[in-house]
Amino acid sequence: LAALGPSTCSRARFSPSLVESCRSLRYEVPYELRHVADPFVDPLCDTLAEGHWALFLIVIANVACYLPALANSGRWSISRQSLSHERLLMYQLAHANLPHITGNMLTLLAVGSEVSGALGCNQLLLLALYLACGWAGGFAAALLSDARTVGASGSVSGVIVALSVLRPTSAVHILGDVNASNPLLLLLGTLGADLSRGGVSWQAHLGGGAAGCVLAWLLTLVG
Repeated sequence: LAALGPSTCSRARFSPSLVESCRSLRYEVPYELRHVADPFVDPLCDTLAEGHWALFLIVIANVACYLPALANSGRWSISRQSLSHERLLMYQLAHANLPHITGNMLTLLAVGSEVSGALGCNQLLLLALYLACGWAGGFAAALLSDARTVGASGSVSGVIVALSVLRPTSAVHILGDVNASNPLLLLLGTLGADLSRGGVSWQAHLGGGAAGCVLAWLLTLVG
């Protein structure tokens, strides 16, 4: 299954004019916020140019939900008391602060195109994998922790572990600043950095990663 397709999905690529319109969005952002938007624009538009529309939609959804969730995190977070299918989706779209959402989304953009290629550029399958890993991460966080949890870390961890199963030798590069010779090294590095700052749900990482491993393994069996 790891050889099903390249990281570029030629059949689903979008027109150059649409991609250029995407890149021009940086000029629509208020000047004082451009330093926040700039790291996202090129990687995000690159995924659109390569045909990975599921990654594009995931990032846009997370950005759109950032401020509403930040303003009322209690209604978006997952916990043992609020465990439900609705919350297991909503918590994935909420983030605690800008570094939280920036780190998760840039990591997703870095590894997601490789996973998409390994899945034969099946964007619905990629979206299902992402959401299922997030669901499992939230469920683990709710069962194993007394804290309220928000963020896409479980989803992203699942995608990274899935890549380590589908393409175990893939090198991962994030904006030229972070490099890893294989996906698991990236996961260990980002997890270590997160845990060193405190306040990070290792339970969500564990649940999402386990789901990504199992689902990717099943995909290799049927592929």
